[in-house]
Amino acid sequence: MDSAQTQVSSAPQEIFLTCYRGTQSGLRHAAYMRMAKVFLLQSLLAKWNVSLDERRIFDFGFGAGTFFRYCPHSSRLFGVELDPVCVREVATMLSQRGYRQVDLQPIKPPDWADHPLLQNRYDLIICSHVLEHLPDPEAYLSRIAACLEPGALFVGLVPINERRLDPHHVREIDLGLLQRWLPAAKLELIDWVEADPWLYWMQPLLCTESPPIRAVAQFVSLTLGVAATGLGHARWFRLSRIFGSLSRSKPTQAGFLLRSSIG
Repeated sequence: MDSAQTQVSSAPQEIFLTCYRGTQSGLRHAAYMRMAKVFLLQSLLAKWNVSLDERRIFDFGFGAGTFFRYCPHSSRLFGVELDPVCVREVATMLSQRGYRQVDLQPIKPPDWADHPLLQNRYDLIICSHVLEHLPDPEAYLSRIAACLEPGALFVGLVPINERRLDPHHVREIDLGLLQRWLPAAKLELIDWVEADPWLYWMQPLLCTESPPIRAVAQFVSLTLGVAATGLGHARWFRLSRIFGSLSRSKPTQAGFLLRSSIG
């Protein structure tokens, strides 16, 4: 069976209603589970010379808002997240950091497609570790494509090579599966990059509900994150390639760039 088609029964998503509350300290934002996503986004955008200055940036499922912290203050930031408390906390964090052009709103899954922020168009749309949670990602991509300005880009991140399936994931996603979704959404693939081997062998621990094991995983995440933040994404990615080769660790996430195939 194609692993990309693997389904996870039930896939409860309720955890995302509260998991980002009260996590706005600088130390929390430095954790590797957050910075790995920021680094892959930064690497893709740098590779394709995508500037964020004065751009309208929409993050669908912004989580704790860590990526926003690395956007220029000239950016206009938009985003949706499930938890209204998290939305308020991230908006407050951004205000305290001097961001003045911010519109963050809660979203409800049943009527997500009619959300007010999805009636607008953006220069860049971010979707980090969201597609694997959606019951119909093909429909999502079709709807989100209508929110792209002409020439705008969609940047997505997904987990790959999971040694143990996360119980909150609806499916595994690989390049072949993504490419099968794109024609109906009228999107074309510009780039697909697999990266980040650091937590490959530890990945099963990140899926456990055991508090002691999770505490160990969080400590490792924080230690790696502080080191990565100090080095920056370019040097960290060079070091990652060496580490992956020596440890035989596979990449744990993929980043991809899409644009409209119309016109």
